[in-house]
Amino acid sequence: MHRWSVWVRGNSWSDAAEADGCYGKADAFTLKAHGTSATTATVREGVRFTLAPDGELTVDGPRAS
Repeated sequence: MHRWSVWVRGNSWSDAAEADGCYGKADAFTLKAHGTSATTATVREGVRFTLAPDGELTVDGPRAS
């Protein structure tokens, strides 16, 4: 299963964003980018999620789409 979803929250008054996401059936994650970017990767598929403090989310890896 290669489905994923992410909910991103940004704070326009400070340099901070947070994201909660899930990938497939088993991988769930929380990212907190407070001043610097935060990164996590899924265990099984090696898909990497990076959240910037401005709320921009990038997804990279062999099965990112």
